[in-house]
Amino acid sequence: MADILREMPELDPEIITAAKEGSLVLFIGAGISRLVGHQSWDGFAYGVVEQLLNNRVINHYEKEMINALADPRKRLSIAKILDDENENGTQVDYQKIFTLSKENSDIYKSINEFGCTFVTTNYDKLIAPEISKEKSEDEWRYFERKDLLSANLDQKGAVVHIHGCVDEPSSMVITTKDYLNHYTSGEVPEFLQKLFLNKTVLFLGYGLEETEILEYVLKSSNQAGSAETKLFILQGFFQAEQLLFDKLNKYYRKSFNAKLIGFLRDHENYEQQTSIIEKWVKQLDFGGASLAEQLAELDSDLS
Repeated sequence: MADILREMPELDPEIITAAKEGSLVLFIGAGISRLVGHQSWDGFAYGVVEQLLNNRVINHYEKEMINALADPRKRLSIAKILDDENENGTQVDYQKIFTLSKENSDIYKSINEFGCTFVTTNYDKLIAPEISKEKSEDEWRYFERKDLLSANLDQKGAVVHIHGCVDEPSSMVITTKDYLNHYTSGEVPEFLQKLFLNKTVLFLGYGLEETEILEYVLKSSNQAGSAETKLFILQGFFQAEQLLFDKLNKYYRKSFNAKLIGFLRDHENYEQQTSIIEKWVKQLDFGGASLAEQLAELDSDLS
């Protein structure tokens, strides 16, 4: 029987068990950041190009040519290449683009109450777990390739930025070439394979706009070789899209052994996720990884 779309989908028992056992990882995408006021990919690309114009790296004609491209990732690729080649050094202030004057949603309040490990493709620093707030940030926030270690997946409250962070623009995966190099490097696929093999992963903020990025990530799940369904993707649909949801759910199951958890967008749109996450975090008890599991992960990193 097909899953019925609801405003408040139930937590899968596998997620509840994983939280208790300390094996749950929350994987956050750009859709969550957009709820609090961050730009879409299109807005991000526009902001970068606008800075290049204002800093005289390009002129108005070049701006119009770049912005005429339909794909924002292509626009970002061209803009970053121009910025990197600028003889006066980089002119794009990514921190300025990702600075919010006011958050438009409370969703990160609930997300930061999760007592688990976090992985994200976002560049921003809105994930700041409550259980890590007493520690120095460099003890729990990781964004360099060298930090993509299995041991960090067992660190409750760790936040691993697999596409880099605004604190270090050189770490940010932005251009098409960046993506290709990143996902064929040794560290990234190996990290993701270990993640998908050893953890239960709940994806938030990967809607239809982020399908390409989600599939970049999920390719490693096939290589991890787990026969269990340990990957869950929360994604929003309108009531009239029940058939689309059913087909996508089948696609993710057959392609990546992942389960799609659908929620209704009809009344609150994507903001419905705020209520869902607020409810879910109250239903979960968070345990820690066993010492044996931590030692096994450390041994895996060293081998």
